[in-house]
Amino acid sequence: MNFIKRAMLAVTRRKGKSLIMLVIFATIANLVIAGFAIQNATDYASELARQKLGGKLTLRFDNQKVMETARSEGMKMGMGRFQTEPIPEDMAQPLIQHENIIGYNYIVNTMGMAEGFEPVVTVEEEDSEESTSGNTDQGLRGVSQGFIMPDVTIVGTAVSDLLDEFNSEAATLLEGRHIDFNDSEGKVAIIEKNLAAENDLKIGDTISIGAMEADEAIDLQIVGIYESNEEVATGGMGMRQMTFTEPYNRIYVDYPTAMALKFESSTADTQVTGIDSAVFFVDDPKNIDQVKTDAEGMAIDWDKYILDANDQAYQQMMGPIENVSSFSITVVYIIAVAGAVILALLLTLSIKERMYETGVLLSMGEGKLKVLGQYVAEVLIIAVIAFSVSIFSGSVIAQDIGDSLLEREIQVVQEQGLDGGQIGGNSRIGGGQYGRLLQQRYQLGNQGDIEPINSFDIDVTLTEIMKMSLVGLLVIIFGTILPAVTVMRYNPKTILTKAT
Repeated sequence: MNFIKRAMLAVTRRKGKSLIMLVIFATIANLVIAGFAIQNATDYASELARQKLGGKLTLRFDNQKVMETARSEGMKMGMGRFQTEPIPEDMAQPLIQHENIIGYNYIVNTMGMAEGFEPVVTVEEEDSEESTSGNTDQGLRGVSQGFIMPDVTIVGTAVSDLLDEFNSEAATLLEGRHIDFNDSEGKVAIIEKNLAAENDLKIGDTISIGAMEADEAIDLQIVGIYESNEEVATGGMGMRQMTFTEPYNRIYVDYPTAMALKFESSTADTQVTGIDSAVFFVDDPKNIDQVKTDAEGMAIDWDKYILDANDQAYQQMMGPIENVSSFSITVVYIIAVAGAVILALLLTLSIKERMYETGVLLSMGEGKLKVLGQYVAEVLIIAVIAFSVSIFSGSVIAQDIGDSLLEREIQVVQEQGLDGGQIGGNSRIGGGQYGRLLQQRYQLGNQGDIEPINSFDIDVTLTEIMKMSLVGLLVIIFGTILPAVTVMRYNPKTILTKAT
Protein backbone atom coordinates (compact mmCIF):
# COMPACT_ATOMS: atom_id res chain seq x y z
CA MET A 1 0.00 0.00 0.00
CA ASN A 2 1.63 3.25 -1.02
CA PHE A 3 1.83 6.22 1.33
CA ILE A 4 -0.69 8.33 -0.66
CA LYS A 5 -3.38 5.66 -0.25
CA ARG A 6 -2.57 5.39 3.45
CA ALA A 7 -2.88 9.18 3.73
CA MET A 8 -6.35 9.15 2.15
CA LEU A 9 -7.49 6.35 4.46
CA ALA A 10 -6.12 8.21 7.49
CA VAL A 11 -8.06 11.35 6.55
CA THR A 12 -11.36 9.51 6.11
CA ARG A 13 -10.98 7.41 9.28
CA ARG A 14 -10.14 10.34 11.56
CA LYS A 15 -13.16 12.44 10.65
CA GLY A 16 -13.13 14.57 13.79
CA LYS A 17 -9.51 15.58 13.55
CA SER A 18 -9.79 16.05 9.80
CA LEU A 19 -12.74 18.40 10.30
CA ILE A 20 -10.81 20.44 12.87
CA MET A 21 -7.86 20.67 10.48
CA LEU A 22 -10.21 21.67 7.66
CA VAL A 23 -11.67 24.54 9.72
CA ILE A 24 -8.20 25.74 10.72
CA PHE A 25 -6.90 25.63 7.16
CA ALA A 26 -10.02 27.33 5.78
CA THR A 27 -9.66 30.13 8.32
CA ILE A 28 -5.97 30.59 7.54
CA ALA A 29 -6.58 30.44 3.79
CA ASN A 30 -9.45 32.94 3.84
CA LEU A 31 -7.56 35.46 5.96
CA VAL A 32 -4.36 35.09 3.94
CA ILE A 33 -6.10 35.41 0.59
CA ALA A 34 -8.09 38.37 1.95
CA GLY A 35 -4.88 40.10 3.00
CA PHE A 36 -3.26 39.61 -0.39
CA ALA A 37 -6.43 40.65 -2.22
CA ILE A 38 -6.74 43.84 -0.15
CA GLN A 39 -3.09 44.67 -0.85
CA ASN A 40 -3.58 44.15 -4.57
CA ALA A 41 -6.73 46.30 -4.54
CA THR A 42 -4.92 49.11 -2.70
CA ASP A 43 -2.03 48.97 -5.17
CA TYR A 44 -4.53 49.32 -8.01
CA ALA A 45 -6.31 52.16 -6.21
CA SER A 46 -2.96 53.86 -5.70
CA GLU A 47 -2.28 53.72 -9.43
CA LEU A 48 -5.74 55.12 -10.19
CA ALA A 49 -5.16 57.93 -7.69
CA ARG A 50 -1.91 58.85 -9.40
CA GLN A 51 -3.63 58.84 -12.78
CA LYS A 52 -6.46 60.97 -11.41
CA LEU A 53 -4.03 63.52 -10.00
CA GLY A 54 -1.95 63.18 -13.13
CA GLY A 55 1.68 62.43 -13.70
CA LYS A 56 2.61 65.97 -12.91
CA LEU A 57 5.43 67.85 -11.18
CA THR A 58 5.39 71.52 -10.28
CA LEU A 59 8.53 73.60 -9.85
CA ARG A 60 7.70 76.49 -7.52
CA PHE A 61 9.10 78.73 -4.83
CA ASP A 62 9.43 76.85 -1.52
CA ASN A 63 7.85 79.29 0.92
CA GLN A 64 8.03 76.92 3.86
CA LYS A 65 11.71 76.07 3.45
CA VAL A 66 12.75 79.67 2.97
CA MET A 67 10.87 80.76 6.10
CA GLU A 68 12.36 77.89 8.13
CA THR A 69 15.85 78.80 6.92
CA ALA A 70 15.28 82.42 7.84
CA ARG A 71 14.07 81.46 11.32
CA SER A 72 17.08 79.20 11.85
CA GLU A 73 19.34 82.13 10.99
CA GLY A 74 17.56 84.33 13.51
CA MET A 75 15.71 86.47 10.97
CA LYS A 76 12.19 87.70 11.66
CA MET A 77 10.08 87.57 8.53
CA GLY A 78 6.77 89.32 8.89
CA MET A 79 3.93 88.77 6.48
CA GLY A 80 4.58 92.06 4.75
CA ARG A 81 8.33 91.50 4.48
CA PHE A 82 8.24 88.01 2.99
CA GLN A 83 8.79 88.03 -0.79
CA THR A 84 8.61 85.10 -3.15
CA GLU A 85 11.10 84.88 -5.98
CA PRO A 86 10.03 84.05 -9.55
CA ILE A 87 11.61 81.16 -11.41
CA PRO A 88 13.93 82.16 -14.28
CA GLU A 89 12.78 80.44 -17.47
CA ASP A 90 16.23 79.01 -18.19
CA MET A 91 16.15 77.21 -14.83
CA ALA A 92 13.26 75.07 -16.05
CA GLN A 93 14.97 74.08 -19.32
CA PRO A 94 16.89 71.03 -17.99
CA LEU A 95 13.69 69.48 -16.74
CA ILE A 96 11.95 70.12 -20.05
CA GLN A 97 14.68 68.08 -21.77
CA HIS A 98 14.23 65.08 -19.45
CA GLU A 99 13.33 61.88 -21.31
CA ASN A 100 10.24 61.25 -19.15
CA ILE A 101 8.78 64.75 -19.56
CA ILE A 102 6.20 64.85 -22.36
CA GLY A 103 4.92 68.40 -21.89
CA TYR A 104 5.13 71.50 -19.72
CA ASN A 105 3.34 74.71 -18.89
CA TYR A 106 4.32 78.05 -17.37
CA ILE A 107 2.07 79.93 -14.96
CA VAL A 108 2.28 83.57 -13.86
CA ASN A 109 -0.27 85.17 -11.52
CA THR A 110 -0.98 88.82 -10.94
CA MET A 111 -3.75 91.41 -10.82
CA GLY A 112 -4.55 94.31 -13.08
CA MET A 113 -6.69 97.36 -13.71
CA ALA A 114 -9.52 97.33 -16.25
CA GLU A 115 -8.91 100.06 -18.82
CA GLY A 116 -11.88 100.91 -21.04
CA PHE A 117 -14.13 98.11 -19.77
CA GLU A 118 -15.98 97.38 -16.54
CA PRO A 119 -15.40 94.34 -14.31
CA VAL A 120 -18.41 92.29 -13.30
CA VAL A 121 -19.96 93.43 -10.03
CA THR A 122 -22.43 91.07 -8.35
CA VAL A 123 -25.64 92.11 -6.64
CA GLU A 124 -24.16 91.24 -3.27
CA GLU A 125 -21.24 93.55 -3.89
CA GLU A 126 -23.57 96.37 -4.93
CA ASP A 127 -25.63 95.92 -1.77
CA SER A 128 -22.44 95.90 0.27
CA GLU A 129 -21.26 99.11 -1.36
CA GLU A 130 -24.58 100.79 -0.55
CA SER A 131 -24.47 99.61 3.06
CA THR A 132 -20.92 100.90 3.52
CA SER A 133 -21.32 104.15 1.60
CA GLY A 134 -20.17 107.13 3.59
CA ASN A 135 -18.06 104.96 5.88
CA THR A 136 -14.86 103.90 4.13
CA ASP A 137 -13.09 103.07 7.38
CA GLN A 138 -15.01 99.81 7.81
CA GLY A 139 -14.88 96.41 6.14
CA LEU A 140 -12.69 95.68 3.21
CA ARG A 141 -12.55 99.31 2.18
CA GLY A 142 -10.52 99.89 5.28
CA VAL A 143 -8.15 97.16 4.17
CA SER A 144 -7.76 98.84 0.81
CA GLN A 145 -6.65 102.15 2.29
CA GLY A 146 -3.15 102.81 1.03
CA PHE A 147 -3.51 100.25 -1.73
CA ILE A 148 -4.83 100.37 -5.25
CA MET A 149 -7.64 97.84 -5.44
CA PRO A 150 -7.26 95.75 -8.63
CA ASP A 151 -10.18 95.08 -10.94
CA VAL A 152 -9.26 91.72 -12.44
CA THR A 153 -7.18 88.63 -11.70
CA ILE A 154 -4.64 87.76 -14.38
CA VAL A 155 -3.51 84.19 -15.00
CA GLY A 156 -0.61 83.98 -17.41
CA THR A 157 -0.08 80.63 -19.08
CA ALA A 158 1.86 79.09 -21.93
CA VAL A 159 -0.89 76.59 -22.80
CA SER A 160 -4.30 77.34 -21.32
CA ASP A 161 -5.91 73.97 -22.03
CA LEU A 162 -3.28 72.35 -19.79
CA LEU A 163 -4.55 74.29 -16.77
CA ASP A 164 -6.46 72.38 -14.14
CA GLU A 165 -9.47 74.66 -14.57
CA PHE A 166 -9.99 73.60 -18.17
CA ASN A 167 -9.35 69.93 -17.43
CA SER A 168 -12.05 69.83 -14.79
CA GLU A 169 -15.50 71.31 -14.41
CA ALA A 170 -14.18 74.65 -13.17
CA ALA A 171 -14.04 76.31 -16.61
CA THR A 172 -15.21 75.47 -20.13
CA LEU A 173 -14.12 77.15 -23.35
CA LEU A 174 -17.26 78.26 -25.22
CA GLU A 175 -15.88 80.19 -28.18
CA GLY A 176 -12.57 80.76 -29.90
CA ARG A 177 -9.40 78.91 -29.07
CA HIS A 178 -6.94 78.25 -26.27
CA ILE A 179 -3.67 80.06 -25.67
CA ASP A 180 -0.63 78.08 -26.81
CA PHE A 181 3.13 78.51 -27.24
CA ASN A 182 2.59 80.35 -30.52
CA ASP A 183 1.09 83.22 -28.50
CA SER A 184 4.26 83.91 -26.53
CA GLU A 185 4.46 87.35 -28.14
CA GLY A 186 0.87 87.67 -29.29
CA LYS A 187 -0.67 89.55 -26.33
CA VAL A 188 -3.88 87.54 -26.31
CA ALA A 189 -6.59 86.93 -23.73
CA ILE A 190 -9.43 84.55 -22.86
CA ILE A 191 -12.23 86.21 -20.90
CA GLU A 192 -15.30 84.92 -19.04
CA LYS A 193 -18.67 85.07 -20.80
CA ASN A 194 -20.26 87.33 -18.15
CA LEU A 195 -17.43 89.84 -18.50
CA ALA A 196 -17.86 89.68 -22.29
CA ALA A 197 -21.63 90.19 -22.04
CA GLU A 198 -21.26 93.04 -19.55
CA ASN A 199 -19.01 94.95 -21.94
CA ASP A 200 -20.40 93.70 -25.27
CA LEU A 201 -17.10 92.04 -26.15
CA LYS A 202 -16.55 89.28 -28.70
CA ILE A 203 -13.79 87.26 -30.32
CA GLY A 204 -11.31 89.55 -32.07
CA ASP A 205 -12.02 92.60 -29.91
CA THR A 206 -9.28 94.31 -27.94
CA ILE A 207 -9.21 95.06 -24.21
CA SER A 208 -6.66 97.04 -22.24
CA ILE A 209 -5.30 95.98 -18.86
CA GLY A 210 -3.11 98.24 -16.81
CA ALA A 211 -0.46 97.18 -14.34
CA MET A 212 -1.07 98.29 -10.79
CA GLU A 213 0.60 101.57 -9.86
CA ALA A 214 1.58 102.05 -13.51
CA ASP A 215 0.36 104.55 -16.08
CA GLU A 216 0.57 102.46 -19.23
CA ALA A 217 -1.80 99.67 -20.23
CA ILE A 218 -1.32 96.63 -22.46
CA ASP A 219 -3.72 95.95 -25.32
CA LEU A 220 -4.84 92.32 -25.60
CA GLN A 221 -6.77 90.63 -28.37
CA ILE A 222 -9.61 88.35 -27.23
CA VAL A 223 -9.07 84.88 -28.72
CA GLY A 224 -11.45 82.91 -26.53
CA ILE A 225 -14.48 83.17 -24.26
CA TYR A 226 -14.97 80.68 -21.44
CA GLU A 227 -17.61 79.92 -18.85
CA SER A 228 -16.67 79.70 -15.18
CA ASN A 229 -18.43 76.98 -13.21
CA GLU A 230 -16.63 77.83 -10.01
CA GLU A 231 -18.73 78.37 -6.93
CA VAL A 232 -17.96 81.74 -5.43
CA ALA A 233 -16.93 81.49 -1.79
CA THR A 234 -18.74 83.73 0.65
CA GLY A 235 -17.54 84.99 3.99
CA GLY A 236 -14.01 85.24 5.25
CA MET A 237 -12.79 88.83 5.70
CA GLY A 238 -15.24 90.16 3.15
CA MET A 239 -13.63 88.38 0.26
CA ARG A 240 -16.97 88.35 -1.54
CA GLN A 241 -16.84 92.16 -1.73
CA MET A 242 -13.64 92.35 -3.77
CA THR A 243 -14.28 92.61 -7.50
CA PHE A 244 -11.02 91.05 -8.62
CA THR A 245 -11.75 87.85 -6.67
CA GLU A 246 -14.87 87.16 -8.73
CA PRO A 247 -14.31 84.19 -11.08
CA TYR A 248 -16.03 86.24 -13.81
CA ASN A 249 -13.18 88.76 -13.61
CA ARG A 250 -10.44 86.19 -14.13
CA ILE A 251 -8.64 86.72 -17.43
CA TYR A 252 -6.23 84.21 -18.96
CA VAL A 253 -3.38 85.74 -20.96
CA ASP A 254 -0.10 84.61 -22.49
CA TYR A 255 2.53 84.34 -19.76
CA PRO A 256 4.94 87.03 -21.13
CA THR A 257 2.09 89.55 -20.88
CA ALA A 258 1.38 88.45 -17.31
CA MET A 259 5.05 88.86 -16.44
CA ALA A 260 5.05 92.37 -17.91
CA LEU A 261 1.98 93.31 -15.84
CA LYS A 262 3.29 91.69 -12.68
CA PHE A 263 6.78 93.10 -12.64
CA GLU A 264 5.65 96.51 -13.83
CA SER A 265 3.55 96.54 -10.65
CA SER A 266 6.34 95.25 -8.42
CA THR A 267 7.79 97.64 -5.86
CA ALA A 268 10.78 95.43 -5.04
CA ASP A 269 14.18 97.11 -5.13
CA THR A 270 15.60 94.37 -7.35
CA GLN A 271 13.29 92.99 -9.98
CA VAL A 272 13.98 89.57 -11.43
CA THR A 273 11.43 88.56 -14.01
CA GLY A 274 10.30 84.99 -14.21
CA ILE A 275 7.40 82.62 -13.82
CA ASP A 276 5.55 81.68 -10.65
CA SER A 277 5.52 77.97 -11.38
CA ALA A 278 6.44 75.51 -14.10
CA VAL A 279 4.30 72.41 -14.48
CA PHE A 280 5.89 69.31 -16.04
CA PHE A 281 3.86 66.38 -17.30
CA VAL A 282 5.43 62.94 -16.80
CA ASP A 283 4.82 60.12 -19.28
CA ASP A 284 3.87 57.70 -16.48
CA PRO A 285 3.04 58.42 -12.83
CA LYS A 286 5.47 55.65 -11.85
CA ASN A 287 8.36 57.75 -13.20
CA ILE A 288 7.68 60.75 -10.96
CA ASP A 289 10.17 59.66 -8.29
CA GLN A 290 12.83 59.00 -10.95
CA VAL A 291 12.37 62.47 -12.44
CA LYS A 292 12.61 64.05 -8.98
CA THR A 293 15.80 62.11 -8.29
CA ASP A 294 17.36 63.16 -11.61
CA ALA A 295 16.33 66.79 -11.01
CA GLU A 296 18.44 66.95 -7.85
CA GLY A 297 21.56 67.07 -10.02
CA MET A 298 20.26 69.85 -12.27
CA ALA A 299 21.16 73.53 -12.07
CA ILE A 300 18.21 74.48 -9.85
CA ASP A 301 18.51 76.38 -6.58
CA TRP A 302 16.94 73.82 -4.25
CA ASP A 303 17.40 76.15 -1.29
CA LYS A 304 14.63 78.32 -2.75
CA TYR A 305 12.58 76.10 -5.03
CA ILE A 306 10.84 72.75 -4.73
CA LEU A 307 9.70 70.17 -7.27
CA ASP A 308 6.30 69.24 -5.92
CA ALA A 309 4.45 66.08 -6.98
CA ASN A 310 1.26 67.20 -5.22
CA ASP A 311 1.91 64.52 -2.60
CA GLN A 312 -0.35 66.26 -0.12
CA ALA A 313 -3.37 65.64 -2.34
CA TYR A 314 -2.17 62.10 -3.01
CA GLN A 315 -1.79 61.41 0.70
CA GLN A 316 -5.21 62.85 1.34
CA MET A 317 -6.72 60.51 -1.23
CA MET A 318 -4.66 57.46 -0.33
CA GLY A 319 -4.04 57.94 3.41
CA PRO A 320 -6.90 55.75 4.68
CA ILE A 321 -6.52 53.08 2.02
CA GLU A 322 -2.75 52.79 2.53
CA ASN A 323 -3.35 52.25 6.24
CA VAL A 324 -5.68 49.40 5.30
CA SER A 325 -3.01 47.94 3.01
CA SER A 326 -0.39 48.10 5.74
CA PHE A 327 -2.74 46.44 8.21
CA SER A 328 -3.67 43.69 5.76
CA ILE A 329 -0.03 42.73 5.19
CA THR A 330 0.56 42.64 8.94
CA VAL A 331 -2.43 40.32 9.25
CA VAL A 332 -0.97 37.99 6.60
CA TYR A 333 2.30 37.68 8.52
CA ILE A 334 0.56 37.13 11.84
CA ILE A 335 -1.85 34.57 10.41
CA ALA A 336 0.93 32.70 8.63
CA VAL A 337 3.09 32.47 11.76
CA ALA A 338 0.17 31.71 14.07
CA GLY A 339 -1.19 29.13 11.63
CA ALA A 340 2.16 27.37 11.44
CA VAL A 341 2.44 27.28 15.23
CA ILE A 342 -1.13 25.99 15.72
CA LEU A 343 -0.69 23.40 12.99
CA ALA A 344 2.63 22.27 14.46
CA LEU A 345 1.07 21.82 17.89
CA LEU A 346 -1.84 19.83 16.52
CA LEU A 347 0.39 17.62 14.39
CA THR A 348 2.79 17.11 17.27
CA LEU A 349 -0.03 15.73 19.37
CA SER A 350 -1.32 13.67 16.44
CA ILE A 351 2.07 12.20 15.58
CA LYS A 352 2.76 11.29 19.21
CA GLU A 353 -0.58 9.50 19.30
CA ARG A 354 0.48 7.61 16.16
CA MET A 355 3.95 6.63 17.36
CA TYR A 356 3.00 2.95 17.34
CA GLU A 357 1.83 3.21 13.72
CA THR A 358 5.05 5.00 12.81
CA GLY A 359 7.19 2.38 14.55
CA VAL A 360 5.38 -0.49 12.82
CA LEU A 361 5.75 1.10 9.39
CA LEU A 362 9.45 1.71 9.91
CA SER A 363 10.03 -1.81 11.28
CA MET A 364 8.33 -3.26 8.19
CA GLY A 365 10.94 -1.56 6.05
CA GLU A 366 8.98 1.53 5.01
CA GLY A 367 11.35 4.42 4.41
CA LYS A 368 11.31 7.42 6.70
CA LEU A 369 10.74 9.74 3.75
CA LYS A 370 7.63 7.80 2.74
CA VAL A 371 6.27 7.89 6.28
CA LEU A 372 6.98 11.59 6.40
CA GLY A 373 5.40 11.97 2.95
CA GLN A 374 2.24 10.27 4.28
CA TYR A 375 1.86 12.85 7.03
CA VAL A 376 2.45 15.70 4.59
CA ALA A 377 -0.02 14.17 2.11
CA GLU A 378 -2.69 13.90 4.83
CA VAL A 379 -2.38 17.62 5.55
CA LEU A 380 -2.22 18.49 1.84
CA ILE A 381 -5.48 16.64 1.11
CA ILE A 382 -7.27 18.67 3.77
CA ALA A 383 -5.50 21.88 2.70
CA VAL A 384 -6.52 21.46 -0.97
CA ILE A 385 -10.17 21.22 0.04
CA ALA A 386 -9.87 24.24 2.34
CA PHE A 387 -8.00 26.31 -0.25
CA SER A 388 -10.54 25.46 -2.94
CA VAL A 389 -13.36 26.71 -0.74
CA SER A 390 -11.44 29.86 0.16
CA ILE A 391 -11.08 30.81 -3.50
CA PHE A 392 -14.83 31.44 -3.62
CA SER A 393 -15.35 32.71 -0.08
CA GLY A 394 -12.14 34.73 0.11
CA SER A 395 -13.30 37.58 -2.15
CA VAL A 396 -16.49 38.07 -0.11
CA ILE A 397 -14.59 38.02 3.17
CA ALA A 398 -11.89 40.29 1.76
CA GLN A 399 -14.47 42.83 0.56
CA ASP A 400 -16.23 42.88 3.95
CA ILE A 401 -12.97 43.18 5.86
CA GLY A 402 -11.62 45.83 3.48
CA ASP A 403 -14.78 47.94 3.63
CA SER A 404 -14.89 47.78 7.43
CA LEU A 405 -11.22 48.70 7.81
CA LEU A 406 -11.47 51.50 5.23
CA GLU A 407 -14.56 52.95 6.88
CA ARG A 408 -12.77 52.94 10.22
CA GLU A 409 -9.66 54.61 8.78
CA ILE A 410 -11.76 57.33 7.12
CA GLN A 411 -13.45 58.04 10.44
CA VAL A 412 -10.06 58.31 12.13
CA VAL A 413 -8.84 60.74 9.44
CA GLN A 414 -11.99 62.84 9.78
CA GLU A 415 -11.64 62.92 13.55
CA GLN A 416 -8.06 64.07 13.20
CA GLY A 417 -9.31 66.91 11.00
CA LEU A 418 -7.13 66.26 7.96
CA ASP A 419 -6.96 69.59 6.17
CA GLY A 420 -7.95 69.21 2.53
CA GLY A 421 -8.05 72.88 1.61
CA GLN A 422 -4.40 73.81 1.52
CA ILE A 423 -2.91 74.83 -1.72
CA GLY A 424 -0.55 72.31 -3.24
CA GLY A 425 1.99 72.40 -5.98
CA ASN A 426 -0.44 73.77 -8.56
CA SER A 427 -1.10 76.89 -6.56
CA ARG A 428 -1.54 79.93 -8.75
CA ILE A 429 -1.26 82.30 -5.79
CA GLY A 430 1.61 84.74 -5.52
CA GLY A 431 2.98 86.65 -2.54
CA GLY A 432 2.16 90.05 -1.16
CA GLN A 433 -1.01 91.50 0.37
CA TYR A 434 -3.35 90.62 -2.51
CA GLY A 435 -1.68 87.24 -2.91
CA ARG A 436 -2.59 86.34 0.66
CA LEU A 437 -6.16 87.53 0.17
CA LEU A 438 -6.41 85.45 -3.01
CA GLN A 439 -5.00 82.46 -1.17
CA GLN A 440 -7.70 82.74 1.50
CA ARG A 441 -10.37 82.92 -1.19
CA TYR A 442 -8.84 79.94 -3.00
CA GLN A 443 -8.92 77.91 0.21
CA LEU A 444 -12.53 78.84 0.88
CA GLY A 445 -13.59 78.00 -2.66
CA ASN A 446 -11.66 74.75 -3.09
CA GLN A 447 -11.82 73.10 0.31
CA GLY A 448 -12.81 69.49 0.00
CA ASP A 449 -12.26 69.21 -3.76
CA ILE A 450 -9.93 66.27 -3.16
CA GLU A 451 -11.75 63.54 -1.32
CA PRO A 452 -10.17 60.44 0.22
CA ILE A 453 -10.85 57.18 -1.61
CA ASN A 454 -13.76 55.75 0.37
CA SER A 455 -14.38 52.51 -1.52
CA PHE A 456 -12.50 49.95 -3.56
CA ASP A 457 -13.35 46.70 -5.31
CA ILE A 458 -11.54 43.60 -4.12
CA ASP A 459 -11.26 40.60 -6.44
CA VAL A 460 -9.36 37.36 -5.94
CA THR A 461 -7.10 36.83 -8.93
CA LEU A 462 -4.70 34.09 -9.91
CA THR A 463 -1.88 36.05 -8.29
CA GLU A 464 -3.58 36.00 -4.88
CA ILE A 465 -4.35 32.28 -5.26
CA MET A 466 -0.71 31.52 -6.03
CA LYS A 467 0.49 33.61 -3.10
CA MET A 468 -1.98 31.92 -0.78
CA SER A 469 -0.90 28.48 -2.02
CA LEU A 470 2.75 29.35 -1.42
CA VAL A 471 2.06 30.57 2.11
CA GLY A 472 -0.09 27.50 2.79
CA LEU A 473 2.60 25.17 1.47
CA LEU A 474 5.21 26.76 3.71
CA VAL A 475 2.88 26.47 6.72
CA ILE A 476 2.27 22.79 5.91
CA ILE A 477 5.96 21.99 5.45
CA PHE A 478 7.10 23.64 8.67
CA GLY A 479 4.04 22.55 10.61
CA THR A 480 4.34 18.90 9.54
CA ILE A 481 8.00 18.10 9.07
CA LEU A 482 9.33 19.62 12.30
CA PRO A 483 7.04 17.57 14.64
CA ALA A 484 7.52 14.41 12.55
CA VAL A 485 11.30 14.67 12.62
CA THR A 486 11.28 14.72 16.43
CA VAL A 487 9.76 11.21 16.36
CA MET A 488 11.43 9.64 13.33
CA ARG A 489 14.94 10.49 14.46
CA TYR A 490 14.73 7.32 16.59
CA ASN A 491 15.03 3.77 15.29
CA PRO A 492 11.88 1.61 15.02
CA LYS A 493 12.55 -0.32 18.26
CA THR A 494 12.90 2.88 20.31
CA ILE A 495 9.75 4.33 18.76
CA LEU A 496 7.74 1.17 19.59
CA THR A 497 9.13 1.13 23.11
CA LYS A 498 8.11 4.77 23.67
CA ALA A 499 4.68 4.07 22.12
CA THR A 500 3.95 1.25 24.58
